[in-house]
Amino acid sequence: MCLSVGGSVWGSANPAMSIIGAEDEDFENDLDPTVDDHSSHFTSIELVKSRPTHLLVFLQHVILQFDCSSLLCYLHADLFKNLSTKETKKQFVEFYNSFLDKSAILRVQIPHNVSFELDRTRPDLLSEEQQRKFVQDVQLAQAPEVLRQLEDFRDLALPPSLSSSSSSIFAAVAFYMKHLGVKSRVADSKKSRGFFRRPLGKILFILSPIAFIPIPLYLPLSSSPVFLLSSISVDEGVLPPEGVLPGLSLSGPTPQQEEQDPRLLELEQDPPNWREHTPPDTLKDLSKKETKRQEVINELFATEHAHVRMLSVLQTVFWKPLEREELMTATELATIFPSLDEIIDMHCEYSPTLRQHNFIVKAIGTTLLNRFGGTEGEWFQKLTSRFCSHQTWALEQLKMRQKKDPRFNSFILEAESRPQCRRLQLKDIIPTEMQRLTKYPLLLENIAKCTEDTLEKESIQQSAECCKKILNHVNEEVKQMENLLTLKDYQRRLDTSGLKPSNELYLEYKYLDLAQRRMIYEGPLTWRVTKEKTLEVQCVLLGDLLVLLQKQDDKMVLKCQSKSNIAVQEGKQMLSPIIKLDSAFLREVATDRKAFYVIFTWDSGAQIYELVAQSVGERKNWTDVIKMAVDELKKTGPPSDLKRGNSILTGGGGNPYSPTT
Repeated sequence: MCLSVGGSVWGSANPAMSIIGAEDEDFENDLDPTVDDHSSHFTSIELVKSRPTHLLVFLQHVILQFDCSSLLCYLHADLFKNLSTKETKKQFVEFYNSFLDKSAILRVQIPHNVSFELDRTRPDLLSEEQQRKFVQDVQLAQAPEVLRQLEDFRDLALPPSLSSSSSSIFAAVAFYMKHLGVKSRVADSKKSRGFFRRPLGKILFILSPIAFIPIPLYLPLSSSPVFLLSSISVDEGVLPPEGVLPGLSLSGPTPQQEEQDPRLLELEQDPPNWREHTPPDTLKDLSKKETKRQEVINELFATEHAHVRMLSVLQTVFWKPLEREELMTATELATIFPSLDEIIDMHCEYSPTLRQHNFIVKAIGTTLLNRFGGTEGEWFQKLTSRFCSHQTWALEQLKMRQKKDPRFNSFILEAESRPQCRRLQLKDIIPTEMQRLTKYPLLLENIAKCTEDTLEKESIQQSAECCKKILNHVNEEVKQMENLLTLKDYQRRLDTSGLKPSNELYLEYKYLDLAQRRMIYEGPLTWRVTKEKTLEVQCVLLGDLLVLLQKQDDKMVLKCQSKSNIAVQEGKQMLSPIIKLDSAFLREVATDRKAFYVIFTWDSGAQIYELVAQSVGERKNWTDVIKMAVDELKKTGPPSDLKRGNSILTGGGGNPYSPTT
């Protein structure tokens, strides 16, 4: 087969990758139901996969009619058949995040053996053999549902509404079609603003027997970087145009061109001011309160525009060039900037423009409520939580990489000097998403104050409350992640050799893993072992333990203490640096308002710990959080993973060892 492009003839060197063009006999057969029986191509998924056009039609049907997770998962599993070991490791993590993770939008039913192992082991730590086996098992589990969808497709039911998770679906479809050699690109920068944020039904324009929808698909010409736009409209009777559309480059896009998403180019321009584009007579008729309302709404639009522009800097100035220059891998970048693409899409999708309202915004409540409430609000919360909770870790990783890698450091410094960064460093740009979340409630409350209409005002106030809930959730996620990073650091430096004077203590806690527990609070305290002996400790309150760590050089030491030298020699009456909260209670110290007692009891007696905070207020904080932890532990018991850990320590049954001798 050959194709005429701009007066030249391009031959197909690879029959498997031949272009679907206007002269392609197979393609014409696909269009003409009298030439072939369409249903015969949909008897099995293997037949459908062998014909990309039919696959696209089937994909559209499933996306519009069903939960498409099973089909997309089944197709993605095929990709592993031809991957190298390195590629398998990388792709399995993506596969896990898309289809197997408990919070994945496209989560599928998982065989028990796979689910059991993934609950115990991080996906990236599995061997290549395990990864391939799990993918195969998961694919087989999806086969019955895919077959059912194929059978339904042959009935050619009409499509209803689209799924709300269209961005995740599109990402999965686009990735698989890229594997087949099918690309979707933006042809007109003005008409394609928001191309990737439109509903899926407007992205995958496919010729289908079940819906008359035009097709824009870029299909590769052989192995060359030339792309042909096929545009088919059944009701207009138009066949694919010959040649390449005007303005379409015959050479592949350069790295710089790849970065220029039209909507990001538009972001470089400051948004229009509503006053400058509103007729003077209209401005004159606005009340003082309504004028103030329009000002605040304009501020919301303008600051959202600036925020998306700054997020795009992370993507175009840092992420893509870092990957292209092979300074960081795609996996590393996905952990430094988690869900960045989706966050940009989310902000773009719900960023109304002043033009849509002729610069005077009458009603915005419904738009805001759709943005921050319901399922879309939950999705936004999930994305921002993932991104913001990683920022502390990301900044630390980047800082370490700059110190160790001169080439990486040079790249970052050069990138930060570019005008798009507006004199901000990368460490200043990463936290902007968190900063943006803190501004939404106040902006929306100010709009509500200036709104007269009761229903409109209620919608805006409700949106503001949704923003506050999202912010509180993200704050908690950030706090939990920072606590986890702190525990990981303490665990790395932990020294349990100081427990050896108490053999039972050492046996119980020599393998203590702080990072497997949840940290509630931490800070410096003074431990008064006796009137003459005091120790400065870093006190860490966990869900079931109070841990007293001593800093010695770079180590965090767990060390038993005694009130006499004789006790140390005999290993008796030792005070443990680890206090179990399920047998602890608090008492005040009458002679010192900054101090408090923690009294630990067990069958043989009790031990009293006198701890001193740096201020009266800090002492109150400590006693409050310890009481809360003790009460919570009495209600719920130790977490399931800790129960499992204790059973291992005690040989599978019985009571765990006492924390003191």
